Amino acid sequence: MQDWIRSLSPRSEFVAVIGLAFGWALLSSLQSVLSGAPAQTDTAYTYGAADLWSVLIVELTVIAMLGYFLRLRGWTMAHFGPPAQTGDAVPALVLVAASILSYQVLAALALSSGTALKPVQMAPDVGWTAILATSAVNGFYEEIFVCGYVLVALRERWGLWPAIHVSTAIRVAYHLYQGSAAVLGIVPVGLLFAGWYARTGRLWPVILAHVLLDVIALAALA
Repeated sequence: MQDWIRSLSPRSEFVAVIGLAFGWALLSSLQSVLSGAPAQTDTAYTYGAADLWSVLIVELTVIAMLGYFLRLRGWTMAHFGPPAQTGDAVPALVLVAASILSYQVLAALALSSGTALKPVQMAPDVGWTAILATSAVNGFYEEIFVCGYVLVALRERWGLWPAIHVSTAIRVAYHLYQGSAAVLGIVPVGLLFAGWYARTGRLWPVILAHVLLDVIALAALA
């Protein structure tokens, strides 16, 4: 098995990583769009405590599996940039502010054009433990794969901007099940995060920004 993993082509590796990391979310989003579920209700999606804990367990499991897979392929954390530093907090806060501002601008434009935004909701049984734990794991999970891995894997072969657009497209695709309001916020986040990482080579500010955005979004819904 180990020899077979090492023998995979870069294309097969990419498909395996994205498929395992986001295949379940991509299928869920595709099913939601095809069924028309977001259009049938006033809200696109409702999170409960069980949903958050399930996401955390699944993501920790996939991190372990893909960590083993990528180590066999020669990947290390050094491929994704320098280790975390205390100075990462400042650019992370800038990314958070830019993400929120860009969403507010796009949301205002969408509403002014008559587009209905269906917000995500939170069930009343969700507590701070679930919010903080899921935000921490999910922020690392998404950015290490959809931002870090995608840009490093594709930048040299496809070029910078194609890699950024692929990263953003994948990010948007697996969030479609959350409805229009969530997707409207994902597009600028995808472009900002991928652009920052491509420019600086530092992934930890992006991870921290994602964690903070998740905490803010989930806390606002709780």
